[in-house]
Parts: sequence; structure tokens; C-alpha cells
Amino acid sequence: MSGYRACVLLCVAPLLLLCSSICEAQTFAAQGNLDCNGYSKAQRPLRAYLPCTDFYSTAWGQRGYDNGHYIGHDEPSIGFVSTAHHSGNSVQWDVTLTVDPPLPGIQSFETFVTFWFAMALCDTNSVPNGPCIPDSDENTPSSAGSAFMELQLYPPGFETGISCDTKHWCAALNIDSLEVNSSNQLNPNCTEPVNFSYIQRNGVPTGPPGPNTATNATFNPNAQTLLMNQGDHLRITITDTPAGLLTRIDDLTTGQSGFMVASGANGFQNTDPNTCAGTNYDFHPEYDTAKFGNFVPWAVLQANINFSMELGHFEPGPNGDNDSDDAPCFTGPGDLIPGCLGADTDFDGPSYRFDWPDGVSRNRATPVAIRSVRGGGIGPLSWSEGDSSFDQPFPIMQFEATISDSETTCQPNGVGCLVPPQGARFYPFYALQQSRGSCALLFGDYSGPGINNFGGDAQYGPSNLPWFFGQNSGGPVANPCIPESGAY
Repeated sequence: MSGYRACVLLCVAPLLLLCSSICEAQTFAAQGNLDCNGYSKAQRPLRAYLPCTDFYSTAWGQRGYDNGHYIGHDEPSIGFVSTAHHSGNSVQWDVTLTVDPPLPGIQSFETFVTFWFAMALCDTNSVPNGPCIPDSDENTPSSAGSAFMELQLYPPGFETGISCDTKHWCAALNIDSLEVNSSNQLNPNCTEPVNFSYIQRNGVPTGPPGPNTATNATFNPNAQTLLMNQGDHLRITITDTPAGLLTRIDDLTTGQSGFMVASGANGFQNTDPNTCAGTNYDFHPEYDTAKFGNFVPWAVLQANINFSMELGHFEPGPNGDNDSDDAPCFTGPGDLIPGCLGADTDFDGPSYRFDWPDGVSRNRATPVAIRSVRGGGIGPLSWSEGDSSFDQPFPIMQFEATISDSETTCQPNGVGCLVPPQGARFYPFYALQQSRGSCALLFGDYSGPGINNFGGDAQYGPSNLPWFFGQNSGGPVANPCIPESGAY
């Protein structure tokens, strides 16, 4: 066990003339999830590597630093915007998983560590540390405490990261919060606490998911962990329940299903921003709709109902290329490809080479494909009270990239913010494939007949620094694949 004294500055005079410091001793496990980035001053991480939410400093308008360490990474995303009732708290997605080529072909985990589906959640202890009304557009990003949910899916082969084995896909519910104490400083002991649980066939976490209570069992899949095969067709449901947010995966190929509810009864917690103490907590969606502006205020992305590919976390070889951004590294065992897991801030790994699916090359994986649960369109559908089904498409999309946040050349005035970044041979992008009245949203290096790639990497647009430090966006565009009325 490790301990420290957490102090809270209490001021009772209007002009802060009368202040006193009250300290409370706290004891935590030597290892845990108090800081997703692994830099807590009070605790060592349970895992050397976790895909965390990239944050920025709302107080200083700069890149996110955790105890002096830059934690930014690359996560090109597509956000979906809608003013329909329940579009911010009850959605379904349709996705087909990748199929990797035989070795030595490029494996999926070499180009991306995870892809994820997002939603903004209430957390009164997270920035900006204010009351939050679940499922309500009365919340404002400037006042309602906000957490960021990522339902992350992990490709096979990344054993030293989060993946379950070298053959199967698996998934986990991640909820990240950002802790700013009463002195308006990031808490160095629990800067970015994370709740983590694999998606389970019986809905029971493998181990305690809370930041204060997580153990090695939390990160060890068991017989109930939902495993998926390469190429499986999935239906993903993210919706609120009285007990907490439900994330569910139905594997339409195998007939198996798994789910997880982010409830206090399941051991999910929020974290005191001053003491880092955990309290069992039911997480619920923050907003009713996914209208533009209903975003998590501290995330680098303008994010609520988003899909994202998380890049730049793998470089091949037992020592990578020996750059400072490579570690930690691993060498095996068995058929695991040796490599390093550090954030690729010099952009020389597979994420930034011509290693992505292109529909032609046989030594590359097939793409992740996003369609619609009702067929014909792309993207999520939100739940409708009218017929009690998921049938409302999202009319607006927005491509975003956080690549400039990781570029050392990117300056606050926008100079040096480049896509592709310096050091990269290539930057992947989203593309729409249309065939016989159906659509699929792909990611990689697609062009040619039947493909709309929205300008390739130009889809991310110029760096728009007034939004967030280093974010690129081409701005909102109409969803190009909403079928005729009645198709849904």
C-alpha cells in the first residue's frame, strides 16, 4: 500500500483573506488505475500501456501534460450530429471487423491499437466539476461535470497491451475523467482516472473496474469475456438504463453477445478531485441530443457520438527504431510480432506508412467497415419513442484529427500544423464505398471508382486552434448516405 496526505484549501472570506488547509490521509494500492497515463505520484499503473483520452488544458489553452509528461496521441475521428430526441444517449452501430493477412502481411494491430465508439457521460467530480443532469440538454460544457466513454475494440495480437490473445478480437468499456482540484490544478495523484471492464457474456466484470479498486484481475480476460473472430459482423448498442450506461455487443456472425453496465453495483466509481478517494457511481449519458456543442469540454476532440481509429501506438522490432518515443517494448512470446508501444510522436511507424487497407494489396488487412443497422446508410441510429426502435439517422458528420496536437512543429498561431505531419510518409483517411444502393464507411487508403474519400487527408481541414489546441477539422458536412424516406 502507498499513502499521501491530500490537502484541501478552504476559504471562507469573499476576498480569500481567511483560508485554512485541511489535510486528510489517503492510502491506495501500490498499483491501480488512478491515472490512465501511468504518471500518478501516488500509484504505479497496473498496465504499462492503456489507450487513454487525449485531453487539453482548459485553463492554459495548451497540450495536455500529466506530471510534466505530454500524453497526446493521434485519434482521427468522425463525429455524428443530430438534434433528435435520444440521439445523445441511445444509439446503435453496425461494424464489420478486419481480417488480417497471413504473416508476414501487415496485421491490424500494427496500424491501430484500437477503434472506439464514444459518448459523453455525467461525472460531477470531473472537469468542470459541476452538477450534471443525466440525459439532459440543460447541461452546458462550461458547468456540468463530464466524463468520456470509449467502447474500445482491440484487434488480436497485441497481448502486452489490452487485446485478449493473438487470435481474437475483444472489447472493453473505458470511462475516463479529468481531475482538477480546488486549487484549479490537475491533481498529480489522479490526473486521469479510468474505469475499465471487458465486455462480458454474463455482464460480470473480470475484476473491480474502479480507479481505486482495480486489480490484475481487471485486465485478465476469463471464460466469460466476449471473444470475436476476424471478419465478424457486429451490432453495438450504447444506451442508458436506470442502473447506468449499458454497452452491448451482439455478434451477428457467431450468435454470441456480451454487455457491461457502468453501475456502482458493478464497482464503477468516480474520483474525488482533491483526495482521489473513490465512490461507487452510476454513470449516465450527459446529454439528450447529439446537437453541435454537446461535447466533452476537456477532450481534445469535439466529441460526443463519435467513432475513432486510434493510431501511432506501435513500432515493429524488439527496440523499435531506438527513438525516445518507442518504449515500452516487448519481444514475444510465440507468434506475437515484437515491437514497442509508445506514442509515435515522430510519425515513423506503420500508422504513417502505406500499410493501410486499400482494397487492392493482399498483404494488408481488410478495413473496419461501418454501415447502418437498418441497411443502406452509414453511422449510428438513435432510438425513437415513436416506434420504440433504433431508426433515426444522424444527418450531419464531422471529420476531425488531433494530429497537430502531437506535432512538435505545431505552434499556437497555426504555423507548422501539417497533415500528413513531418516524418510521415502517409496519413490515413475515411472513405465512403457505395455499391448497389448500400454504403460502407471505410478507413485507410481508398480511392477509385465507387469511392468517395472526401479529398483524402484533406478531409480533416486546416488546424482550427480556437477550438482546441492542434485540432484539425473540415467542418460539419451532410451525411452523404441517408437513404430515401422509409428506408430506415
